[in-house]
Amino acid sequence: MLRRKRGDLTPRQSSIVLNLKPIMTARQVIFPYAFLRKIGISSNSVNKILNGEAVQVNFRQLTAMCLSLNCTPNDLFALRDMQSHLPENHQLHRLQDINQPIVELQDFYKDKSLEEIRKMNEE
Repeated sequence: MLRRKRGDLTPRQSSIVLNLKPIMTARQVIFPYAFLRKIGISSNSVNKILNGEAVQVNFRQLTAMCLSLNCTPNDLFALRDMQSHLPENHQLHRLQDINQPIVELQDFYKDKSLEEIRKMNEE
């Protein structure tokens, strides 16, 4: 009998999802694909991660992302369509809501001069 490694789980069925866009924006990562490849994640995995198709992340990949982005795993994961199903004091509420951005653009640019913004765009 052949066992499937991940069963029938698809990215759309998972309520805990990898959400790198907010942390990469906060860290000013302009080229996410190149960034993830540079820290040692395979191109196949990078494509799945960035396209929202990843159904698993191994500890090596998770460690590399946390070290390179100077963050915790909680900063990388988000909840989708689950908050209303959890008890009020459940620890999963500590994860970000995928529908709420971590960084608002107006707040990100608020204290930066026009010259700093131009420089960021050039990089």
